[in-house]
Amino acid sequence: MSSIIPWLVFAGATSGLPIARLKHIAMRRIIGWLFLIILTTTAHFVMIEETPLIRMIGLCCILFAAMKGLIYAEWANSRKLNFKQYFIFAFLWFGMDPESFAVRRNGLNWRHDLAIGLILMLIGTLGAWIVWNMEWRHIFIMFLPMSIGFHFGALRVLKGILRYAGFPVRTLFPNPLKIHGIGDFWSRRWNVGYSQMLQRLVGRPIDSMIGPRAAIMAVFITSGLLHEIAITLPCRSGYGLPTLYFIVHGLLTLIEKTLNRPLGKIPTLLAVILPMPWLFPPTFQTEVIEKCLGLFF
Repeated sequence: MSSIIPWLVFAGATSGLPIARLKHIAMRRIIGWLFLIILTTTAHFVMIEETPLIRMIGLCCILFAAMKGLIYAEWANSRKLNFKQYFIFAFLWFGMDPESFAVRRNGLNWRHDLAIGLILMLIGTLGAWIVWNMEWRHIFIMFLPMSIGFHFGALRVLKGILRYAGFPVRTLFPNPLKIHGIGDFWSRRWNVGYSQMLQRLVGRPIDSMIGPRAAIMAVFITSGLLHEIAITLPCRSGYGLPTLYFIVHGLLTLIEKTLNRPLGKIPTLLAVILPMPWLFPPTFQTEVIEKCLGLFF
């Protein structure tokens, strides 16, 4: 990977500090999004000859870092994090809530998170080993143990460590088996920090200008475009499929709102799982997911 990539990551992660100094929130948003586009475009061309796996890692790191800067600039008005607090938020946590790092607290529960996280990391690693050696290559079967080990395991361990240090961070992936519908899944069960970030950066501004229904679709479309950067751009194939996946889920969320009734657990799980080949197109499955499994086993 090019030696410039770590510098692009650093630039993206720390961009929130100077952007937050701008007086007008609209200017912060414009500059933040432009900087994200510039960073990811630069990374794309710098890594043009790299493998899809390396390109995915580089682009995801830069995208994630730039989003840290964006959300901090949106959050910071009269409130600010000092350098140490900002460093921990930007580089040592996968969530998107700067508020959790503003004040340290005593007596936070952390042992349960640490224990559950370590157990799930073990289960995920064992599951991934079985999937690799049994040569099961269906996307959901490959993704499931990796997700258990990282999303529900490693990130839970990290939560426990930060809570031990006094930072009241929240679980990023609460139990998805408790879902009631599509809206509940994306807002409260899957990557809560990411959902809150999109709501703050996209949903609220669009809601105030156009209305709540447009805001919902804007959030899902933006999520689709960000996943294009993380998934299809590294492989340079499958363009549009992740966006289609999120558009469908946005429409299902609007249907739930219109009917005032969630889809229910089983229909929601089917809606998430069955179109996963749209979210993870074939080239990404073979060149990234399979390669990730192969690196460990």
